[in-house]
Amino acid sequence: MNNSERFAQAVRVFPPALTHLFLGLTDSEKESVREIRLRAEKPVVAVTESGCCFLHSSGRLTQIYSGHTVALNSRELEEIFHRVCSCSVHTFKDAINRGFVTVEGGHRAGVGGTAVTENGRVVSVRDINCINLRIAREIRGAADEIYSRCFSSGVGGLIVAGPPSSGKTTVLRDLARQLSGVERGVLARVFVCDERGEIGAVHCGRVQNDLGINCDLITSYPKSEGILIGLRSFSPDIIICDEIATEEEILAIESGLRTGVDFALSIHAGSETELRSKPTVRRLVESGCFANAVLLSGKEVGKVEKYFSAGDLIG
Repeated sequence: MNNSERFAQAVRVFPPALTHLFLGLTDSEKESVREIRLRAEKPVVAVTESGCCFLHSSGRLTQIYSGHTVALNSRELEEIFHRVCSCSVHTFKDAINRGFVTVEGGHRAGVGGTAVTENGRVVSVRDINCINLRIAREIRGAADEIYSRCFSSGVGGLIVAGPPSSGKTTVLRDLARQLSGVERGVLARVFVCDERGEIGAVHCGRVQNDLGINCDLITSYPKSEGILIGLRSFSPDIIICDEIATEEEILAIESGLRTGVDFALSIHAGSETELRSKPTVRRLVESGCFANAVLLSGKEVGKVEKYFSAGDLIG
C-alpha cells in the first residue's frame, strides 16, 4: 500500500461528505498531509510539511481562512468519534482514557474531551471536543542512514529521539524490516512490542506493514508487560518498542539488558537539551548497553539532526 492509498484509508473514518473532499485533494497534497485536526465549531485543519492549512469547501487546501473553509459542529464531531471507535465506544474505552484510538492501518486518532476521574485515575471521557488523526506512513529506506551508521557491525542498542511527527515510529518500523530481513544479510530475531498498534498496524490478525521475515509482533500489550513476554517466550536478539516513558518500562528494559538482549527504542525529545536532561535517558545510557543515539530534526520524516555515542549524552 503506497502513501496515497494509506491517506485514503485513513480519511474513510470520516463521514462520506468529508471523506469525499479529502479524496479530491491532489496527490502531492495527500502526500504532504501528516495530521488532520478536527474541533467542534472550528475549521478543519490539515497539518502538512509546510505548515497548517484549512480545507476549502471546493476540496483544496489553503492557508487563507475564510467563510468557505470547512468547519464541523458538535454533532458531526461526535459522529466522527463513533466512526473512529467502529461504533463501539465501550470496546475502545481503555484506549480513549489514554487519549487515543488506533484505527485500521495504524493511523492514530488522538481524542480530547472532559475526563471523568476516580481516585486520580481517568475512568471515562465525555464531551469530545477535538480529534487529531495522524496519518501512518510506511517509508521503506527511512532507516538506511541510521542502519549504516549504527548497525553495520551487528545488532546493538539504539535510542531514537525526536519531537512529535519527526518519524520516530517510521524509523523503528523500517529498522525492524532491515534487521529481520534478507537484504542486509542479518536476519536477526526481532521482537516488536507495539503497544499503540502503529508499528505493525495489525488488522484482523494480519500485519499490514513490512517488518521483515524474522520478526515477531505483539500489539496493545502495555510495554512493560510486552517486553517481559518477549524475553520469556521469543528469545529475541533485539526488542523494538516506541515511546519509552515510565518507570515500569525502564525496569522491564533493564531486565532484558541483563539477559544480553539489545533494544531499539524511541523517546520524545524536542531538542538536544531536552534529550540530555531526561532522567529516562540517563538510566538507559548508564546501563552501558546503548552504544548509539540519534536525534531526529522534525523538519523531515526520519531526518537525523545529530548522532551521538550514547555515553556522550551524560558526559
